[in-house]
Amino acid sequence: MDQSNSEVSDFSDAGAGTNNPMCKCGRRSRILTAFTLPNIGRRFYTCENYVNIDNRGCGFFKWVDMDICQHGKRVVSKLFEWHKNLKIEHAQIGTTISNEILKCKIELAEYKSKMEVGSINFEIQLQMHKNKVHAREIKYQFALACSLIVVAVLMFYPVTNRYSSRFMLP
Repeated sequence: MDQSNSEVSDFSDAGAGTNNPMCKCGRRSRILTAFTLPNIGRRFYTCENYVNIDNRGCGFFKWVDMDICQHGKRVVSKLFEWHKNLKIEHAQIGTTISNEILKCKIELAEYKSKMEVGSINFEIQLQMHKNKVHAREIKYQFALACSLIVVAVLMFYPVTNRYSSRFMLP
């Protein structure tokens, strides 16, 4: 395995088992799984102190599994390509959905502000209408009061005709 380009995972059934070979440190090796395209899924023994590519412990390395056939490598390569494309598509869809949600939120905010402005305008128009109605009521009350005064004056003020009064019938 070319360890300079390796990606490994620590999931394995065996781990640091009693049947694992001894590493150069004199300890039992552990089993890791490779995730590079040429060796995808292959397990290997490595030093128990292996941390990453830069810190390999004593550098002990031995394959557990046999190499994958060429057809298997092509299939795995194609699966990785599909997986990569799906991840890109997923990210694009996520971005599209996020943008659409943002657009909806903006439209909702605009609609809410328009509704609030419309509500305020309605309240202003309603108050103006109430003021007009109130002004008319005052005018009608004034006209009614003036009319009552005129009627009262006419009823109690004597007529200048010498033969009749307002309360007398002809």
